Amino acid sequence: MPLYTVTTQSGVLNAKGKAELAQQLTSLHSGYAGVPRNWVHVIFQDYAAGSGFTAGLQAAPAALTLVIRDGRSADYKRELLKRLWSLLQAATGAADDQIVIGIQELPASQAMEMAAIMPDVNREPPSQPA
Repeated sequence: MPLYTVTTQSGVLNAKGKAELAQQLTSLHSGYAGVPRNWVHVIFQDYAAGSGFTAGLQAAPAALTLVIRDGRSADYKRELLKRLWSLLQAATGAADDQIVIGIQELPASQAMEMAAIMPDVNREPPSQPA
């Protein structure tokens, strides 16, 4: 269920950089949340140079949005944000004032994975196909 969308200016992350960041995000989320690696999805979106702005001025901000099932504590999410910040900053080289990260939550009953409605966070994940 975790769905990461990473948005950067074209050229900030090449194919290798995207693959490395996707692996890092997958490892972090799988280990931290205790979910199977195949539940973690990462999508990259690039925008053209001149299409990014911060404070109304042309810039190259890096953004990461994460959609997860609700039910995690505020402390859990704060720690996750800190870890995600470090990964995104290391991958992009963006300054603190050029990074934005947000977590969006939705009820497990409103998400599907592998043709099944997702379990609540407090329940065991469904068994994985062999």
